[in-house]
Amino acid sequence: MGTLLSKIRLTFETLRQLAASYNELDKKLSLSPGLPLPNPLTPFWASPPSPLARHGAEDCLPTSADVVIIGSGIAGTSFAREFLDKLHMRGKEHTVVMLEARDVCSGATARNGGHITPQLYHAYQELEKDVGVETAKRIIRFRRAHLQALSRVAEEEGLSAYSQCREVDTYDAFFELSVFESMKLKLEYFLKAMPEENGLWEVLEGPEALSDLQLCDRVCGAIKTNGGAIHPYRLVTGILARLLKSYPSFKLYTHTPCTDIECSAGLYTVVTTRGTITAKHIVHASNAWTSHLVKPMRRKIVPLRGHMTAQRPGTGLGHVLARDNTSHSTATQGSSWLGTRSFVFYYSTNEDKWDYLTQQPQTPSSSFGKTPHAEFMFGAGVAAELGGSAFFDAIGCVDDRSMHFPTQAYLGGALATYFGEHWGGESTEDEQDSQFEAGRVKKAWSGILGISADMMPWVGKLPSKISGRPTFEDHAEWIVAGFTGEGMTHAWISGKALASMILGREEEEKVYRATEKRWKRAKLEDRI
Repeated sequence: MGTLLSKIRLTFETLRQLAASYNELDKKLSLSPGLPLPNPLTPFWASPPSPLARHGAEDCLPTSADVVIIGSGIAGTSFAREFLDKLHMRGKEHTVVMLEARDVCSGATARNGGHITPQLYHAYQELEKDVGVETAKRIIRFRRAHLQALSRVAEEEGLSAYSQCREVDTYDAFFELSVFESMKLKLEYFLKAMPEENGLWEVLEGPEALSDLQLCDRVCGAIKTNGGAIHPYRLVTGILARLLKSYPSFKLYTHTPCTDIECSAGLYTVVTTRGTITAKHIVHASNAWTSHLVKPMRRKIVPLRGHMTAQRPGTGLGHVLARDNTSHSTATQGSSWLGTRSFVFYYSTNEDKWDYLTQQPQTPSSSFGKTPHAEFMFGAGVAAELGGSAFFDAIGCVDDRSMHFPTQAYLGGALATYFGEHWGGESTEDEQDSQFEAGRVKKAWSGILGISADMMPWVGKLPSKISGRPTFEDHAEWIVAGFTGEGMTHAWISGKALASMILGREEEEKVYRATEKRWKRAKLEDRI
């Protein structure tokens, strides 16, 4: 009886703590994210920093501009490139100012895993239910198109080697049979709905088929397709360097946080800590920080802290065995697969719990920075059960100066478990660099994601109801944000589309538009 009473008391105490946590969460969701915090952890990608890191930080601000872009990540850069290049082709010129609160490209773009692997078959059936068959197919094609789009941009900019943009073999690896069987059914449904995807997927099961993955004995199956990997920081800073050189009308000011936006006489005034700029158009490309300046977007785009690491691979990994010689494989028989693969590890009976892994190339491709050593870029989803400490720590958190310690500890040890006996010993490097730690984990950092309440990006003109300020026929506020941790497969084409909208060309896809109807309907609590 005493044991039973103890269990009952423990249950009620757990429920009480859970209720208190959800009450606290509800308050967090309604708060402003504030300004990006100073002195964040330095990500692997920004070691060493770009020459543009503090560009314009000491320069005087202009008093006016045609367009002000708030944010210097991949979305803002995509917009700037498309907008400026298209104007140039038309023989026109607009003054465009990009503002960044900290170093250039210091937000989520420089803090992700460089993983160009979209959610496709995994999400298709749910998309069908939410938006209908034809729109669901367009969304899938939109996501899939990012690998080709980013590869093309890197080539056009002469940044393919510098940004390490490349195609890789990507594997969804399953460690629970029930999840593997469920995902195979989802893939089957997806391929029937989208026959154009046939031939791009391979199901691997059985010891022989799985052996070359060098995963632990617990793995029960995998699903393979093509994906991509990239050094996102180099791509963005490389493009910005070209835009600054090509267009005198384009200005970048780092360490210039925006504190407010005012509106009068048909124009907007962007208030910063270093002065004010009057503008005809404002582009909100600050993702998780959007609702600091667009108050009605609180609870619509919510910050969530994620965690990433760069790790040295185990010495036993890399050799490609006889089977891995398919025509669509990026590795060849007898070579090392290091740098040619990415993984999503589904380690639980819950399909929504996974970790992800991509890699640096094995050989140097640029003189900028240190030689790559096929580092494993390993990150975790919100791994804890809903209501656990990691979940409540992550959601609503904008502190990228620190990490959630249990998550950091988990990331430091999980890879050797995933690869099991194949991991081998711990690798060492002759090259010593004070920027990196000794041991398996070279670098660990956090980053702030912008979680959309309906899991889809927000792209387009902001109605007055959403911006909280007047919108005019020829002048407006615009948004490209809310990528829900999938920025590498949403942000680039979204930024281009927004530029086209401002230039007067209607884009076909409207599901991502920031309409009042969508804004009223989108509720994050429906997803939690």
